Amino acid sequence: MTKLESVSDNTKVRSRNELNETMKTMNISSRRVLLLALAQLDSKKLINEGQVFRIHAHEYAKISKVDINKAYQQLQEATEKLQTQTLRIPKDQLLNPFIRKGERPNLKNPEGTGYRNLNLTEYCDYEKDSGYVDISFSRIAEPYICMLEKNFTTQKLLSAARLSDTNASNLYNLISEKKSAGKSEYFEICIEELKDKLNLYNEDKKGVRDYYYPDFKVFN
Repeated sequence: MTKLESVSDNTKVRSRNELNETMKTMNISSRRVLLLALAQLDSKKLINEGQVFRIHAHEYAKISKVDINKAYQQLQEATEKLQTQTLRIPKDQLLNPFIRKGERPNLKNPEGTGYRNLNLTEYCDYEKDSGYVDISFSRIAEPYICMLEKNFTTQKLLSAARLSDTNASNLYNLISEKKSAGKSEYFEICIEELKDKLNLYNEDKKGVRDYYYPDFKVFN
């Protein structure tokens, strides 16, 4: 758990690998706000129910290395996006929500073999005059951001937050995921998987993907 005013080169952010699939579809401002929220929690412990993570514009500007006016603009943009952001998880890979003391488990196996869209946040508040965002994560998203034991990705906060291009951010996320899996020196990846990881495709309603750069043989 890190206070944003004390962020350093060693500050790290962790989340389950399933969240990477969601992050690759997010714009830069939403990713940054999500990272700054995750940096404030202890990924090995359960967050408090209803816990709120606040991000001030001046903190966003300093950590992301952007102008303060742009920070205000991007905070507002990120708030609107994160309020409707979902995690798309295959039903057979869903993680059960954490049961707190005094609660009765009410767990049901999902029907079907498709995907389930889980709300990432309970709410996101943007206070323009005060210059901050408040984020509260949903209960069903908690297993993907805290109490992490395996299958998670570790990123350096400053490195991730200061990337201003989505492709560069996706590539850094991919490298971080592989490194977290023990591949610290090198890893091999086929072109199709690389395009998937970098979100270099359009997908129609039937799930058929039309990949970018079809005329470049190195991408085929």
